[in-house]
Amino acid sequence: MKQRAFLWVLAIALIQAQLGWAAEVLVEWDPNTEADLAGYKLYYGTTSRTEGSYAETVVIDNKGATNWSLTLPGDTYYFALTAYDVSGNESDFSVEVSAVVPDTRGPGKPGKPIFIP
Repeated sequence: MKQRAFLWVLAIALIQAQLGWAAEVLVEWDPNTEADLAGYKLYYGTTSRTEGSYAETVVIDNKGATNWSLTLPGDTYYFALTAYDVSGNESDFSVEVSAVVPDTRGPGKPGKPIFIP
């Protein structure tokens, strides 16, 4: 795996989840064109890779995929992508991108504690 996969767009749309508000984050990337491509691994979490490691990994076994959608609660998220080949070799990380998912639950709504003196 010599060629890197590059993330290029994050789109956020608010949706109502069962336990309050969350957002759908659509991560898109340019496809890897190597003949032995098997799929991608999407890494993400609330901590940048420069400060540690990603908390979550999604293995995308579809070599034709160019996007993945996640529903995430309000916070700042960091994303990076790798490509892997049929032998299991994994590319370097793509450039890291971030998205701020708004927390729209507001004070006093379930899941959002407030302090009243």
